[in-house]
Amino acid sequence: MTAQEMRDEFLILYDKITNFDAPGYTDEEISRLLTKAQERVVLTKINPLSNKYKTGFERTEKLRKDLSELVKTAELTSSDLSSNQEGVLTNGQFYDLPSDFLFAVGEYAIITHPDSCYNGTEVIIKPVVTDEYNVNRRNPFKKPYQEVIWRLDVSKDIPSGSFRHELIGDGVLGINRYKLRYIKYPSPIISDTSTIDGVTGPQDSELNRILHRQIIDEAVKLASGITDPETYQIKSITRDGAE
Repeated sequence: MTAQEMRDEFLILYDKITNFDAPGYTDEEISRLLTKAQERVVLTKINPLSNKYKTGFERTEKLRKDLSELVKTAELTSSDLSSNQEGVLTNGQFYDLPSDFLFAVGEYAIITHPDSCYNGTEVIIKPVVTDEYNVNRRNPFKKPYQEVIWRLDVSKDIPSGSFRHELIGDGVLGINRYKLRYIKYPSPIISDTSTIDGVTGPQDSELNRILHRQIIDEAVKLASGITDPETYQIKSITRDGAE
């Protein structure tokens, strides 16, 4: 379904729900509603606590297919090291992530190591939180070693605006390449020539077409909540209870 077709279907459903009594929306406003609705749908698919089946997007084939268009790969090297390494932890390095990065799906590293048995091998990257780092960083059985590298989320590099990951090794191995599979941030849906998030339309949704009507439904909910929040809240409670 094209962005224009999504706009037309949005108007039909919105007019039906509001009985033609609500104020209209411009094409740019509809594009922004569709874009916001698309973000909500994507986040629901990713977060297992946000959908009624309580499964993350890779737990079923349907969910994998739903977001397959957003899955990308990247290989980060020393040129992708953040220019700002201030605050890095012991044996850690900050890497700038791709500009369209949203969530990591899989992470590995190709390492350099003085022992030829390990040099050039692919090792696991394990995401950890700060509390886990603090508890286990001196534990010889749990801290990073030649087969496992830790990864921490860190704040953006303010000058560049890039999201970053911190990779922490054992002090012996080095990282030759950081291999990342991730879900990209979805590009906006634009039915006219508006510019949203730096992108000028028209531009269709990147998502699997099976999700297009779900996006439209979500956009109608958003529009209804803006024009008539009390009625929308009542409808929302009734609908959620039925599901």
